[in-house]
Amino acid sequence: MIYSTMAQMGRYLDIHPGVKRILKEAARYSPQDEFGKKVPLDGDDLYMNLAEYDTHEKVDGLMEAHRQYADVMCMIEGEEAIYVKPTALLHHITQAYDESKDALLAEIEDGCCEIRLHPGEFVILFPEDAHAPGCRTNGPCHVKKIIGKVRI
Repeated sequence: MIYSTMAQMGRYLDIHPGVKRILKEAARYSPQDEFGKKVPLDGDDLYMNLAEYDTHEKVDGLMEAHRQYADVMCMIEGEEAIYVKPTALLHHITQAYDESKDALLAEIEDGCCEIRLHPGEFVILFPEDAHAPGCRTNGPCHVKKIIGKVRI
């Protein structure tokens, strides 16, 4: 997992060509852009979901973990908590890994790291990083966020 600011993204551009492309594309977006759509960059290997939603209570969330993709989440507007825990340390799995959805689901457990994602910040979550995004911090919040999907 990497957590940083868009101002510091240059440090992370050489991690993977897909991560570089997502971060550079995400830097072009503002809250005035249209959200609620998918933007293909290289077929199923690289794309962005321009997400818009209201945050939810932590108790209503689930951890998710992927095997095929890394997630690059860039906050454009709003604030949310993302709970992160190593996938190998999950104990309360609610849905085994489903290859067609590239997701394993689990309860949000004790021992998670809480990241508060604000505008201008990003997090890169690798397959070993189970995560529960979209959770409230100080009450409900409307969020506009880019979720880049990078096939690993």
